[in-house]
Amino acid sequence: MATRIISAAVGLVLLAIAVLFYGTLAFNVIVLLITLIALHEIFGAVKLHNKFGMYGWCALFAAFVLLYDKMPPTGAIHLTAGLFVFTAGMAAFAVFHFADIPFSSIAIVYMETIAILFGFSSTLLMRSVFPQDGLFYLIAALGCGWLADTGAYFSGRLFGKHKLAPNVSPHKTVEGSLGGLLTNVLALCLIAWGYHRFLGGGPISYPHLIVVATVGALAGMLGDLVASSLKRQQGIKDYGTIMPGHGGIMDRFDSVIFTLPTVLLLSYYLPIVLR
Repeated sequence: MATRIISAAVGLVLLAIAVLFYGTLAFNVIVLLITLIALHEIFGAVKLHNKFGMYGWCALFAAFVLLYDKMPPTGAIHLTAGLFVFTAGMAAFAVFHFADIPFSSIAIVYMETIAILFGFSSTLLMRSVFPQDGLFYLIAALGCGWLADTGAYFSGRLFGKHKLAPNVSPHKTVEGSLGGLLTNVLALCLIAWGYHRFLGGGPISYPHLIVVATVGALAGMLGDLVASSLKRQQGIKDYGTIMPGHGGIMDRFDSVIFTLPTVLLLSYYLPIVLR
């Protein structure tokens, strides 16, 4: 229960930050700082916390991606070039640190860096893809992670009988997951209605919203299970201690990292707010 309350508090703080700084460079910098903490936690999870060169390389790539929309010129070719250079650099680390860094650890860091950047860069892309409604889509994406998780928790406590993935997360149940999906859909319908009714949002496509909310919640559950599987394999309880007793950034954002790009991409083809 306390973890859910902490998550809700974190969500409210982030919402306040988004409202105040969403269209500015300051928002990019805040997202970058959160990303750097998440990357630090991943390095710690795979016992590479003292590999400052590799961490610096990942941090440099993160800064390039997350500050990119504020740097001229823009274009897909530059992001592609950046991704290639980052990939080549990680491959070089695998070669020149063959004796002291397991290839599997480098692969985990590479995969997690890309996943984290897919997630957090989506918060910035929403500004350009949905110039009038980016903040709404950001809230919807965060909701797909945190609302579904909250609904799953209470539904699982009340009705849970069948384990969803017992080897990875023994407390998650099928019934809880279904409850989380339903909670997320209903809550986002209410938020969308309020956005249209009171905040000047365009007409809402509820069929599109239901699809996006359902798939987004499923993506969030996958992200949570992926993060849990890595923790179990590495023998750790939490990724970090930035929130004592409640873990780190990755513990609070594991599902959101997957819901952000899911909502962005789905909503591009199935817009929730009709303009």
